[in-house]
Amino acid sequence: MTSLSNEQETLRASIKKGAIIWGVILGLIVAGLAYWLLGSQGGMIRQGGAAVAGLLVAGGMYRKSMSSGASGAKCANCNADFSVSRINRDEVLLKSEARETRKELENGDTEITTWMEEVYDVKDSYSCASCSDVTQKKHQSTRKRDEKTVVKTTNKKGGKPASENNKQRGGKSSDKN
Repeated sequence: MTSLSNEQETLRASIKKGAIIWGVILGLIVAGLAYWLLGSQGGMIRQGGAAVAGLLVAGGMYRKSMSSGASGAKCANCNADFSVSRINRDEVLLKSEARETRKELENGDTEITTWMEEVYDVKDSYSCASCSDVTQKKHQSTRKRDEKTVVKTTNKKGGKPASENNKQRGGKSSDKN
């Protein structure tokens, strides 16, 4: 690999750090699963099998994540490694509308969730540190804002207000005396 500028080295280090983190996380999960699955085997086989499985998966995940990050940071124009970085992001609000969902609870109450849903047109600009080529990518993004959940209680006693139902219950218990 040719010598990289400070900006390129920073980008490469960031991609490498992410690849290491994902490799370790997935490797530990697989090692734990292998250790559990090899529970009926002897101690050395169980520990060795878990270590080998974890290391193989961690190495594979590191390679996949590193190659994926490196290919995303490679300039399409000059093929310079670790040279593409985002320089600008423009977001334009296309629409904003109120949304609502209702969910019937076991006790008959209704859970009402309301929010504002916003749709944005996003334009990202990327620049190559080697050849200064600028590319743009466009996509849409949807976001929730001001989400609120309220539980609306319902009356099961023929639509009477809750105060009347309480009075009836109190009257019935006094008749039993």
